[in-house]
Amino acid sequence: DDLNLGIGISNFYEKITTDANASALQKSQEGNYWDTFLKLDFDYDKRNQKFQATSGFKSFYSLDIPIISDTSTLVNSYNYSYYTELFDENITKASLFLQSANSITGENIKLSERLFIPSRKLRGFEVGKVGPKDGNDFIGGNYITSINLNTTLPQLFPNAQNLDATVFIDAANIWGVDYNSS
Repeated sequence: DDLNLGIGISNFYEKITTDANASALQKSQEGNYWDTFLKLDFDYDKRNQKFQATSGFKSFYSLDIPIISDTSTLVNSYNYSYYTELFDENITKASLFLQSANSITGENIKLSERLFIPSRKLRGFEVGKVGPKDGNDFIGGNYITSINLNTTLPQLFPNAQNLDATVFIDAANIWGVDYNSS
């Protein structure tokens, strides 16, 4: 009941175009691409409830395996969240997120397959504007790590049933590109 396995297939067709300001490495990835991936998800959920959990943990691992692909990008993702109640009516959550994207054939992965830190993992920053750059363009990276802590403060609004105050700390890093860019 607590361990779930998900299996799926996804297909993508995309056309990558660049403009005159793109670097030579970005221009080299112009073209049409057809990709098919096998997706495997392993979800181990020991939370006391699915919505507004107050105790337990959730461990989620996802693997995207290229079946038909020009760059053969393999994506690994892992997310672990731990929930606890530190004091009466307080819910604290600590989570760790890890992700990698690499070509199993040694090619450069496509610009569209590069990783960006999800906005829910690094709050307060503009989406897609963190990490490695090529010229003026943020191009994403091959590796992401994120640590998140948040806790509710129920004493601030004790009579408001639909209002919660939360304090959070997010720390994240995105790094690594599989081509050398000056």
